[in-house]
Amino acid sequence: MSPPPALLDPFRDPALARRLHEALVAQHGTEQAGRLLSRASRSVDPDGLMLAFERIGPALRASRGVNAVDRAARLLETSAFLTRTLVSRPALLPWLERTQLSALGTPKTVDVYRAEARAALRRVAEGDEEGLKRALRRYKSREQLRLVARDVWQHAPLVECGREMAALAQAIVESALGVLDAWSAARHGVPSPAGFCVLGLGKLGGGDLNFSSDIDLIYLYREEGQTPSGMSNAELYRRLGERLTRVLSEVTPEGFCFRVDLNLRPHGRVGPLVRSLSSMLSYYEVSGRTWERAALVKARPVAGDIALGESLLESLRPFVYPRSLDLGAVEALRRLKGRIDLRGQPLIRDVKLGPGGIREVEFFVNALQLVHGGKDPALREPNALKALQRIVRSGLVSDSDAERLADAYVFLRHVENRLQMREERQTHTLPSETFELNRIARGLGFRDTAHFEGALEGHRRFVKDAFDRLLGHAAREDVPYDAHLVRALDSETPEEERRRALADRGFAEPERALEALARLARIPGSPFVEAGPGPSHEALGMLSALADTPDPDQALMLFGEFLQRLRSPEGYLALLTRSPRAGRRLFHVLGSSGFLARSLMRLPQLLDTLMQDAPENPDKPVARIHEELAQRMARTNDAEEAQVLLRRFKNEETLRIGLADIGGELSVQSVAEQLTAIADATLDHCLFLATAELRERFGEALWNGQSAGFVVVALGKLGGRELGYHSDLDLIFVYEGDGLSETTGGERGRITLHEYFARLVQRLVALLQMSLSEGSLYRVDAGLRPSGNQGTLVVSQQAFHTHHRDRAQLWERQALVRARMAAGEADLWERLYAESLVPLVYERPLPENAQHEIARLRRRMETELARETADVLDVKLGEGGLADVEFATQTLQLLHGGRIPELRRTNTLEALRMLQAQRILSWDDAETLYNGYLFLRRVETRLRLVHGTSMSRLPTHGRALELLARRLGLLGPDAGAQLLTQYRDCASEVRAVYARLMGLA
Repeated sequence: MSPPPALLDPFRDPALARRLHEALVAQHGTEQAGRLLSRASRSVDPDGLMLAFERIGPALRASRGVNAVDRAARLLETSAFLTRTLVSRPALLPWLERTQLSALGTPKTVDVYRAEARAALRRVAEGDEEGLKRALRRYKSREQLRLVARDVWQHAPLVECGREMAALAQAIVESALGVLDAWSAARHGVPSPAGFCVLGLGKLGGGDLNFSSDIDLIYLYREEGQTPSGMSNAELYRRLGERLTRVLSEVTPEGFCFRVDLNLRPHGRVGPLVRSLSSMLSYYEVSGRTWERAALVKARPVAGDIALGESLLESLRPFVYPRSLDLGAVEALRRLKGRIDLRGQPLIRDVKLGPGGIREVEFFVNALQLVHGGKDPALREPNALKALQRIVRSGLVSDSDAERLADAYVFLRHVENRLQMREERQTHTLPSETFELNRIARGLGFRDTAHFEGALEGHRRFVKDAFDRLLGHAAREDVPYDAHLVRALDSETPEEERRRALADRGFAEPERALEALARLARIPGSPFVEAGPGPSHEALGMLSALADTPDPDQALMLFGEFLQRLRSPEGYLALLTRSPRAGRRLFHVLGSSGFLARSLMRLPQLLDTLMQDAPENPDKPVARIHEELAQRMARTNDAEEAQVLLRRFKNEETLRIGLADIGGELSVQSVAEQLTAIADATLDHCLFLATAELRERFGEALWNGQSAGFVVVALGKLGGRELGYHSDLDLIFVYEGDGLSETTGGERGRITLHEYFARLVQRLVALLQMSLSEGSLYRVDAGLRPSGNQGTLVVSQQAFHTHHRDRAQLWERQALVRARMAAGEADLWERLYAESLVPLVYERPLPENAQHEIARLRRRMETELARETADVLDVKLGEGGLADVEFATQTLQLLHGGRIPELRRTNTLEALRMLQAQRILSWDDAETLYNGYLFLRRVETRLRLVHGTSMSRLPTHGRALELLARRLGLLGPDAGAQLLTQYRDCASEVRAVYARLMGLA
């Protein structure tokens, strides 16, 4: 049966299309052949797709799922290389649809690739190098097919695709090296001393590999020595390096695995293939050049002796990132820029090396890292996009410039990947043929080539402009011209136009912003005072930096307030004028957190720190926090001065943590751990002060002739070492004794133990909650004590035991899952834990309806406290919120903690990992709860930093949502919608796991 003429019209060669249709009818039958012809007729290259359909006939016969024809067509349209792969291995397409289709939305980790690669090599016989090559290439081509499908079918983000491709390459290099090293040891023996490492550089080192990238490698061995057979280490590892290179890069009937580029090694092509550690260090110390510093920014060990590679990189850190700015290095960067300019002029269609191409974005990032990475360790990031984010946080580039550079980089990399997918060639040049260019445009979602080329030109123009300004910014920190802000600052411009210019630049309340600018102009020494025609360069730079913060209106208002509070603002204004980078750091804080901004105003000594370099290690160890507070407290014997010192320490440390938090320098866990450490240290010293007062007034509290023990037990977030900003301290207080014995007596006489410890707790709580000019320390919540708010503040150990044995409700038992000692006598705590907590919380059987009762209490919290609406969500208590993770985790701890002591963890994340390790939680459920908890805590933490209160209400629309999204690092006009989608997806996944674990699903 001849096909309808209308279906043949799009073909360049209708006669060929008829013959191919006849062949497809013979292969698949009339109905399927019609589908294939119809799909080909809609392609940008109908003839090529029809021919590809005919060539992969066996693969299509085995692929019969819904939409299988369209899915296969999209792969074939993207990559002629895949057509050849499916011709030689027709089983791959049905494999992809049968076993991978449902999982294509989830990226694989390097651990997964590593396990798969090792499994693929399991049957290779010892010494069979050809078999090793074949197995590696078959595994790699299979996974390449999967990665193209993720890109084409799932539109997987570029970052994920690059990370996966790098993970695949690393796993293949590791696995190949493991096999070859074992073969070498079997033949020559293990060398002494042993140690061989493969360093990955370039995009492999940065974890962002292209579809058909070379992999840049350097081979390193530990030191000179020899094998039992007498071969030198240098010779042994040279052979190993040569063999690894050959196995990875040699072209065989199965293709190649990865092209290996070894030219970044010392002395390049003419240097030894493999060098010892000492030889490497000597080379870079004597002969290292600027471009080699740039290359080493992305270096990381990817296979072999990882510790050896890390040792080399640690030793080379002063070479890559010198502490002081080297003007010779700046000049070298200028020369390198000139070389790239010359190289790029004839390559106008090259999206990597041409003007405004990928290389210029990477150079932009790399150069700032080299110049500033010595003093700012946060910039030492091998991944280009992550490094760009850190450059923003360090104040070197504005948020808006970084966003556009990131968008351009992602766009150009997408184009590069599609070019390389076509033939699996390392090409970066746009095709000159119209229909091939149209194929690229359509594959990237553009309607036609004109729209694609317009978008490409816009991105490249911005990259080129930013690149051209780069060295001026690095050396002089110039400010780009901004027409909106020039109009806003020009007093001769009509006010309506000035307000419109501010609104166009992101100010939501332009009228108030204009008033704030007028106030700034009245401050002595302010650059906002007009001293000539038009605004000053300094004022333009400051307003540009303010406009680029997450909340420009707040940043501008608080900047004015900050200057007005200073006795001599001229000094700070002069510093901001000399160092726009310091200004950008200050403005970022002002536009990110009103709470931190006002804390800065109260603590000018920390403002000086902010205006200089960021601290090298914001993740301060817990022990150091305790030591620093102890050192401060040792300076005084005065109780009132001690209270002031405690508050200053707490305020300064909280501010330090908050600044590092909004700068992206601390993880969610680190923030919680450090805030908890501050509370623990503060509690310890407050208890010491309170005890000293009580002893002076009433003497020593004795029990059975010994000092009576007393312990402060932490519950809730404090107990779990998960404290947040503005968290209350959930505490209960337990003492040793029967309560009737008396103290030894002091200036106020003798009292019973119970009265003594009741007074001690009252004084301790007063010290914590007392408001001084520096503020209060913490609010104390003792509502979890036995008998709740109706019970006494402090109980004896026996009374505590009796209550929880005989009268405590299930929710009280659940609360004790998070109990730990916060301050007091360790001996008493150990007895309390062993004699009461373990037997009564974990070892005692749960009531039959325990799970149902816990779920009922959770429901009440959701309906009575969270009260979510269409306009407001509750991150903590709402559906799929933090409480879901905590209740599910604690329920499993109660159910299984009696027989598995390892589950008795107070920290939610530690408990989840242990539940996962004990296989009580499946891998997927544990990861959902773990990652969900981290995301939700990050949102909650940012809400609290913004509002300066214990806040967990998430807006669902409007400017409040947009501002929160920007403060969480999301960019673009739809940042709020992105955040809301992320939150709802996360909450939905968490709730589904919670419901299943609690027996509600």
